Amino acid sequence: MYTELLAKTNLLKDLCDRSIQRLEDVKKSESYEVDFYKEVKPFVDSTMGIADSWRELAIAWIKKEYPKNLHPNQIDATHENIQHISIQSFYQDTKVKRFKNMYESVQYVLDNILEKVKYENK
Repeated sequence: MYTELLAKTNLLKDLCDRSIQRLEDVKKSESYEVDFYKEVKPFVDSTMGIADSWRELAIAWIKKEYPKNLHPNQIDATHENIQHISIQSFYQDTKVKRFKNMYESVQYVLDNILEKVKYENK
C-alpha cells in the first residue's frame, strides 16, 4: 500500500506541475484554441483515473495510521482541486491567482503525504 501511495502521489505532483506549466504557456499564447476531445478529455480522464485510486489509498492510509494534520476531508478537497487544475489549465480565461492557490493547496497535501509515508517507512 505504501509503495503504491508514494508512486501515485509523486505522479499526481508531476501531473499538477504539467498543468501549471500548460496554463503559463496558454496564457502567453494569444491564439491558442483547445480541442476538448483530443487534448482536454484524454488528459483529465487519465489524471482522474490516477487521482481516484490515489484518493482511496490515501483515505485508507489515514484511517490506518492517523497521521497528524491530515484528514479524509483534505483528501477529498485535494482530489477535487486536482480535477479543477487539470481542466482549467487548458483555458485562457482561467483566473491565475485562484488556479495557483488550488495548485499550492494540492502540493501542500501531496508533499505532506510523501513526507509522512517516507518517515513511517524508515
